Amino acid sequence: MEQGRIHLKDVQFDCIIGVLPYERENEQPVILNLTLWLDFARAANTEDLNESIDYAKLAEELKGFIRLSCFKLVETLVVKTAEYVLEHYPKANAVEVSVSKPKAIPGCLGAEASIKVLRD
Repeated sequence: MEQGRIHLKDVQFDCIIGVLPYERENEQPVILNLTLWLDFARAANTEDLNESIDYAKLAEELKGFIRLSCFKLVETLVVKTAEYVLEHYPKANAVEVSVSKPKAIPGCLGAEASIKVLRD
């Protein structure tokens, strides 16, 4: 077994997220970070992407999933995203999902809120 990690860093896109009225009407940026743990042995021996996880495909799927979901809480977003990954990508043994909202605190330049969850 060759336990390894795939890390998606700073995948930024806009979506509806938040509980305040203006957050339900206007998309805002979020930054997704994701780490997957999986066995790299078969992929390394065969050089077959089907034996690993296509991280470009995963990133696009997650952007679509999150955008369509219109979550209210970032906590819900990270938990549901982790569940999605483990359900749709069975090669993943565990996943850590974190999401930041760079504009979460109005009037505070550079301030952001970030939430993280680890699931296995």
